[in-house]
Amino acid sequence: MKNQFLKSITFCFVLLSSVLSTSCREDQLLSEQLTTEKDLDSTRSAKFGVPTKFDQHEFALKIEAYMEPLVAGFGYTIYNDGVPYYATNGGDGFARKHVDTPMLLHSAIVKQEISSVTQYVTAVAMIHALQKYNVPLESAVWPYLPKYWKPSKEFKTLTFERLLAHRTGLINYHDYHKLSETVTGVVNKKVFDAKDIENNDVNYLLLGIILPYLEAKKLANQGNTSKLVKLESTNNNFIEYGEQYRAYVRTNVFKAAGLDHSTVIDWRGWNEKGTILSSAANMGYPTKNGSEPGTQKEMHLVDCGVTGLYMSAEQFAKLQSAVAQFRVISFDKLNQMKSKLLGFDGSIAGKKSIYYWKKGAENNCEAMIVDFGKVQVAVFATSTHSQITNPAVLAQMYEASFKNL
Repeated sequence: MKNQFLKSITFCFVLLSSVLSTSCREDQLLSEQLTTEKDLDSTRSAKFGVPTKFDQHEFALKIEAYMEPLVAGFGYTIYNDGVPYYATNGGDGFARKHVDTPMLLHSAIVKQEISSVTQYVTAVAMIHALQKYNVPLESAVWPYLPKYWKPSKEFKTLTFERLLAHRTGLINYHDYHKLSETVTGVVNKKVFDAKDIENNDVNYLLLGIILPYLEAKKLANQGNTSKLVKLESTNNNFIEYGEQYRAYVRTNVFKAAGLDHSTVIDWRGWNEKGTILSSAANMGYPTKNGSEPGTQKEMHLVDCGVTGLYMSAEQFAKLQSAVAQFRVISFDKLNQMKSKLLGFDGSIAGKKSIYYWKKGAENNCEAMIVDFGKVQVAVFATSTHSQITNPAVLAQMYEASFKNL
């Protein structure tokens, strides 16, 4: 009985110690929690899963604060889940300086040269055509060349995917009159065999021809030979290649995306009434504040698969948004574009998702587009003195524009 009593006393002592110990641990945990509440917002969010929300106004202000001190002029637009946004005018500075009268301020709705960002449009258009005519991405491209061109053994192995991804090893002679030599001649064996990425304009120069040929041959199979007859009326029919390429893009990409004036958007200076003189289009400038005359917009009616689109940031971001919402190409096709980097220069594994980007610079103008997922952004400038074409710059601004709910 005495032993039983002692056991009971011991048990009560252990239980009391346990309660006191637990109480102390709870006090310690509460203290740690209170300390954690004082952590930085980013740390607090990471530890406790505090939800965040993208602040488009904050993103807009960051873009403006970065660009304004660096470039002659700029325009930008953010599309957030299909809705456009920019602060004030969506830009600052000059699209045309006073030295190039009439002076014009830059903004989201002002057009400019966007150079090789044009290749994003070519990729979307080419993938649209493959989808429309049920042609696999892995199909060979050579059947859709002019009949006068005789492709080499190596060229016959090239697919739509390899041209779209710049993985060909084709030789660029920097003269479109020699483009048939690219098709019939030697390749860079190292790049060709390894299927390495080598950013080469000749790939998209060819796609600007292959696209109208694909459509024309598919229509001919259905009994309508009119487009094919025009394409093959003569060898090296580059003006006709360009005309049919641009017509396809306007109808199947720009119109599908709901862009205003889709029938007159061009690869030279234009307004809502049609084409304008290069001297009347917006300029590119060698310095931010200098008084030097600007560089005029060039016409790109033959190499339009490569470069030369003349668009505003608002127009282009609207196109990006339409593509991201599967209104131009399908969900699966967009995933192929991203995973295989078709029409994109690269990707960044960010904190929110993977970001896909395309840049361009030509004639003292620069352009940058990024697909963040639900958020799209286009930033265009009339001088090249910023680092906006470094994808890390916009990625950091984007990630810093999320706020805790």
